[in-house]
Amino acid sequence: MSSLKSAVLCALAGALFAPAQTAKERNAPVAGPVALVSDAVVNYCFARVRGLDAERQPQSYIDMRLDVTLSYRNPGNRPLILPTDRETHIFYALSPGQMTEYEEGLGLFEPTLKAMKHLPTEVSPASPLDPPNGLFTVIPAGGALPTLVEEISVPVNRPGFFHKNPDLRGRRVYVELRFEHRPLDPGLQTDLSDRWGRFGVPWSGTVTTNTIQIDVPAAPQGARCVDIDKPAHPAIDTEDTK
Repeated sequence: MSSLKSAVLCALAGALFAPAQTAKERNAPVAGPVALVSDAVVNYCFARVRGLDAERQPQSYIDMRLDVTLSYRNPGNRPLILPTDRETHIFYALSPGQMTEYEEGLGLFEPTLKAMKHLPTEVSPASPLDPPNGLFTVIPAGGALPTLVEEISVPVNRPGFFHKNPDLRGRRVYVELRFEHRPLDPGLQTDLSDRWGRFGVPWSGTVTTNTIQIDVPAAPQGARCVDIDKPAHPAIDTEDTK
C-alpha cells in the first residue's frame, strides 16, 4: 500500500512540475547568430562639416569609407527567427584590446529602436515568413543568410570641439561592427515561441562581427565625399535562405 501511495504521489508531482519545466525551457536564453566579415573595401574622400553659414565653409577633413561584406551564421541546432530592423554601431581601437564606440554628432537625435510589443499587421501570427513581410527572417540551423554589404563612414582627422576622435593617419586601426536588433517584448517573444515553434526560435539581441585591421596611409588620397544614403534602420537581407 505504501509503495502504491508513493507511486501516485510521484506521478502527481511529475504532472504538476512538467508545465513549469516546459515554460522554463521555452524562456531559456538562446544562443544568437554570429556575424563574419569576409571582405572590406576601403576608400578615402574629403568631406566638410556642414556649417550654418554657407559662405564660411570649414576646412575639409578626410573620411574613411568602408564597404564591409559579411554574413550571418547560425551555429546552433535550431533555426533562429529574428527581426530584420537593426541599428549599426561602429567600434574602433588603435591597438588590440578594448574598443571605443564611434559616436557621430552629439547623439541627441540618433534613432532608437523601440521594443516590439505587438505583432505588426503585415506579419501573420501563423508564420514569420508567409506572407513575405520584410520584418522577420529565419536563419536555418547550422546555416547562414545571404551575404550583405554594410556601408560605414569613419572620420580620419575630423577637427572640432565636440569631436575627440583620434587622428588615424599613418595608424593601424582595428574595427568591428555591432548590430543591435529590434528587441521583442518578453510577452510577445513567449507568444511567438508558441506560435512559431515549428519554424524556429524567436531571437533578438546584439551581434558582433570579427575584428578587421585597416592600415591608414599617412596621406590618404581621394575625391570629394558623396553622402551615404542609408535608411534610418538598416535591415538585413530577407531572401530565401534555403
